[in-house]
Amino acid sequence: MKTLLVYPIFPKTYWGMEYSNRLTGKRALLPPLGLLTVAALLPKDWSVRLVDMNIAPLDDDALAWADVVFVSAMQVQGASYHAVIARAHAAGKRVVVGGPYPTTDPERSADADAIVIGESEDLVTQLANDLEAGTLAPRYEAPERPDVARSPIPRYDLLDVDAYISIGLQWSRGCPFNCEFCDIIEVFGRVPRTKSPERLNAELDAIYATGFRGAVFIVDDNFIGNKNAVKKMLPHIESWMIAHKRPFDLYTEASLDLASHDDILAPMAACGFSAVFIGIETPSRESLIETQKRQNLHLDPRAAVEKITRAGLEVMAGFIVGFDHDDESCFELQREFIQGSPIVLAMVGILSVLPGTQLERRMTKEGRMRSLATGNQFGRTNFETRLDENVLLKGYGGVLAQLYEPKNFFARCLRTLKLLPKNRLAVTGYPVWFAAKTFLRGILYLGILGKFRAEFWKYIFKIAWHAPRLFVRGFAMAVTSEHLIRYTMEDVLPALRAPAEILAPASVSAPVPAPVSAPAPAFVRLSTPREVAAIRPS
Repeated sequence: MKTLLVYPIFPKTYWGMEYSNRLTGKRALLPPLGLLTVAALLPKDWSVRLVDMNIAPLDDDALAWADVVFVSAMQVQGASYHAVIARAHAAGKRVVVGGPYPTTDPERSADADAIVIGESEDLVTQLANDLEAGTLAPRYEAPERPDVARSPIPRYDLLDVDAYISIGLQWSRGCPFNCEFCDIIEVFGRVPRTKSPERLNAELDAIYATGFRGAVFIVDDNFIGNKNAVKKMLPHIESWMIAHKRPFDLYTEASLDLASHDDILAPMAACGFSAVFIGIETPSRESLIETQKRQNLHLDPRAAVEKITRAGLEVMAGFIVGFDHDDESCFELQREFIQGSPIVLAMVGILSVLPGTQLERRMTKEGRMRSLATGNQFGRTNFETRLDENVLLKGYGGVLAQLYEPKNFFARCLRTLKLLPKNRLAVTGYPVWFAAKTFLRGILYLGILGKFRAEFWKYIFKIAWHAPRLFVRGFAMAVTSEHLIRYTMEDVLPALRAPAEILAPASVSAPVPAPVSAPAPAFVRLSTPREVAAIRPS
């Protein structure tokens, strides 16, 4: 059977790095790991093609070739997702859907022929048999969570690896914590399930065999969710990296308590991890208690971030405004914390109520739900906030404007570089020709044609003088500035102004500055890099 796997278009995001693509020559951040896993689960005699619409369009010939179309998506891909379903049906094809969007809100996928709910390792065999027999059921849902050790090695061979900045790899699923706003624990559980170290190395082998060299994102919900398992696994990664001459630059997502575990931090750095995303959410203890993110209460968050950075891992972090305990002071609290910390990529979003979460159940009980979540955090919230909504939107825009003002952004870059260990040369894994082209494009677009070229050159001279051994790493941070700064000023702030204008006037100390250009098309802010990967094999 000829199976077409389709990954719909992502709107523009902070994590997508769309504006930086002209510097790197890449077309997307990450491939759809979930669909690659599904491809590996299908019968060996089936023909499989992958269309990632973020790097190439879905053409009529691909649809004509297929017997069945599989589509995986997140909420923010909803418009493209439903358009793909409609096109496939117009071409007379059956459509099977899965992934985060249909899993958490299946009623909105009634236009598909079949929906796969949750993880698909224990479902695809029955699904394939039904497709061949012509007895496709409208819904497939496993009674329990599968053992990820039995999940096959994803079909990385289906990828055009040159189109991606990073390649994703998954070692575990689930998170042991209980954050009220999080849907991960609802869908994938609070008991992390892991693969064996040998299996992880086999997946590294599969990526290596494609010829890809560069950043590999271990897309776990919480890389240190099972600390004993990760301690046993890290020496295996280090041995693999040494044996293969360190072809990959590793990064992942973990909880803030990573800072309390020197026996994990040091081995991660030795393996070749260069960055970690951490959900800090807020410096406010009251809001952390409210949202049940108690694991962050046991550490001084700034000291924790600095310790992780000194170990050699750049910290990317997520923050949220709009908790019930937030008042007008929350904006300055967030801004002061982030700007004073070594956090280059600070992803700040307005709280949104996701389907199936404890937060949704609470808001429904309190009669505060306004609408279904769309993933768009640059407009009105989907629930009634305690803080005046006009204050929330304007204050949020003010925080973003200040954080991504070029001078402030490069100051955080320098703060990070000063803390990173100087005796460790940057190993990016990318080929020399790629680094050279990116450097030359960066000089052209940032240093000659760029709108903030004066701040760029000040920054470049400072890292060349103060941290020459980290110049490659520092320049990579500058490459991200092309997207983060432009996206904030040209897309996010104008979009924030529109919903704010329809609300009742309210004063706030952090105004939204005038837009730099006209608003761009629809886009969204995702709270974690893992979300961009759409990793769930459904």
